Amino acid sequence: MTNKDLIEQAAEQIKPYQTPGGRLFGDVGAVVISRTGNRYVGICVDTPSWGLCAERSAMAAMITNGEYRIHKAVAVWRNDQNGQLHVLPPCGVCREFMRQVDDSNLDAEIILDAERTKTLRELIPECEWPKALL
Repeated sequence: MTNKDLIEQAAEQIKPYQTPGGRLFGDVGAVVISRTGNRYVGICVDTPSWGLCAERSAMAAMITNGEYRIHKAVAVWRNDQNGQLHVLPPCGVCREFMRQVDDSNLDAEIILDAERTKTLRELIPECEWPKALL
């Protein structure tokens, strides 16, 4: 499956819903491919008490299925004003969550556009545990 295919699958998850209180759900979609090749999807959930990014939503489905290791991940957002689709790099919370779920996720490919990926390790500055001073 190409990056473009995964980007399109993530875009299919986008189903924005605005609550009467102004909270927005589902405006970001994500796909996570596990190391075994299974596909998990998610959307963002924004509530006043708690928020869940689309990547963590997809990972929750992956973890529910007993998997913890990521092969590839992508999240996308569509601008309602002009219809343009944007690939979003994971936020800091998502990056750290991916890492904490399984250290091998540092080698997961994070899709940054149709032609470009970086490993999670490349996206987390100073991700290695520091050496002891003494």
